[in-house]
Amino acid sequence: MITFDLDGVLQVNPFRRGVFPEVCGKIGETLVEESGQEPRTASKRVMKMIREESRRRLLAGAYVDAYDWDDIILTVAKAVESPARFDIEQSVIKYCTPEYISSYPYAASTLAELSSRGIRLAVVTNGFYKYQNPVMTGLGLRHFFDDFITPEMIGTVKPYAAIYQAAVKGEPSVCLHVGDTIIHDVWGADQAGFEPVWVVRDLAGDLADLKPWERPTRPEVEVLMRKAFDSDSCPEAYPEARVEDCRAAYIIKDLSELLAVVEYAQRKVA
Repeated sequence: MITFDLDGVLQVNPFRRGVFPEVCGKIGETLVEESGQEPRTASKRVMKMIREESRRRLLAGAYVDAYDWDDIILTVAKAVESPARFDIEQSVIKYCTPEYISSYPYAASTLAELSSRGIRLAVVTNGFYKYQNPVMTGLGLRHFFDDFITPEMIGTVKPYAAIYQAAVKGEPSVCLHVGDTIIHDVWGADQAGFEPVWVVRDLAGDLADLKPWERPTRPEVEVLMRKAFDSDSCPEAYPEARVEDCRAAYIIKDLSELLAVVEYAQRKVA
């Protein structure tokens, strides 16, 4: 069985280029009218408030609520006394066009090959289903997945073990999780008993020439781990996570390398 994170791994969603600019622009109109801010400045301020509200929820332990963009955006709109109201699912659907969404190289071909080999595939994401499903459907990737596990379905988020374990059915001989964030996808998957496959697209030098299972133990990876840990959106929300415990079983530079990882992992348990 293989579980996948979505954003940064299989897909580029429309939030950064479509949904958030529209939302921030409309809410920002209130700041323009009341305080004379420039529209661009007002929009940036609203985006900062949205990020801060999500972060506040994480630090308060309201993990699922931290990914509820409808409620977060409503909270921010009310805070600035904006009358603007949004249906974020519909906004996502509106922006599911080639200008705003895309799949990463080798996503479709790798998923197709894994499926043809009879490997069960599941999504494990912190994005709510109503935000993620339209994107995956629009990209033609949704049908590859038997299960689609999201926070509002089970009441928890990555990096906590329950969201990974919700995807497990039976006793698979190999459980891999493919993701790009070191706390949510590497540390979390490892804690749940999965072998983490860390996607690092800017591998350089000797690391790029190694096999995915050879890379994690190389000294250069320590720097990558620290950088990824420190750049996480809110590492303080997970005080039990430590950099030294965030070591992947495999590191891949793109999805085309995942097939070799699967073959290697299967040989280990054969």
